[in-house]
Amino acid sequence: MAETPASLPPCHGLIAAWRLGEVPKPLDPQEVAAMAAAGAAPIWLHFDLVDARARHFLLALPALPPAARAALVEVEEATRIDVSGDALFGCLPDIHFDADAAAAPPIGLLHFALTARLLVTARRHPLRGVHQALLAPQVATPAEALGSASRHAMLEFAHVIALLGRQMAQIEDQLLRPGGVPPRDTLAPLRREALRLSRHLDPLAEALEDLAEDLEEGQFVPMAPLLAPLLVESRRVRAAVRGLAAVLERGRIAQDQTASRAAEETNRRLLVLSVISAAMLPASLVAGIFGMNVGGLPWLEHSGGFVLALALIGTSVAGVLVALRLGRML
Repeated sequence: MAETPASLPPCHGLIAAWRLGEVPKPLDPQEVAAMAAAGAAPIWLHFDLVDARARHFLLALPALPPAARAALVEVEEATRIDVSGDALFGCLPDIHFDADAAAAPPIGLLHFALTARLLVTARRHPLRGVHQALLAPQVATPAEALGSASRHAMLEFAHVIALLGRQMAQIEDQLLRPGGVPPRDTLAPLRREALRLSRHLDPLAEALEDLAEDLEEGQFVPMAPLLAPLLVESRRVRAAVRGLAAVLERGRIAQDQTASRAAEETNRRLLVLSVISAAMLPASLVAGIFGMNVGGLPWLEHSGGFVLALALIGTSVAGVLVALRLGRML
């Protein structure tokens, strides 16, 4: 038996509530319980999960199946979209509202549960996409409201991915300059950020593709109106995934090029050291021979013996350098 408004817990943690239609209208918290229980008009409820009391209201919503209610308050968060009965639920990625780092913003998840007459969203941290969608929702149905939140979130992700692409272009420009090597602390963080974004957006793209395929095969046909606004945004999701894949591939190529430049520089320095060692080897031998404290050494009594020894050392060094040159090792 459906619960009456009186049996619902107090509506704690409510951030925003809208009655959707041709002219969306904000709702007072006192109206939310009655409208959520009645299900007579399409509404969008947005909750703050930091308020632990919100879970009591969410778990008691009669219009949602148990799996959808549990998804709204679950602690383990992962990007996913599931179907249970006549409800669509899961978690969508979004960017923290107060993120300072433009190229590496923290990513949060928007919990959602959707039916034909009700959209419930919840988050643990303020999020940009859903915030933009809630400012003045120009939508008539809960499904369109979820599509709007997803669209604003993907636009935020598109800005971040575009910035990553510009940063990667700067690194590539540095690599194209003769002798240019980008700073070591720029490429690795950029690739790490692209991978972090991919871990959130790739599952979303896969989930939307699976839903589209299931719909084409005749599954979830009654839920087509709920799925349509979200599937429309799959184009933006695929574009974001392709953009991240391009950044990752360009980053891999830049990393290989940087490693190649570093290996060439190391080899050049080792060649210089090898040439110096080879050139000084005969000189060391001559100096070692004349340093022996034995009789019979040449030029011991000669007044110019020191000069002759130096000349012999210089000649041996020059001979080694000439031999290396003729062997095309220099």
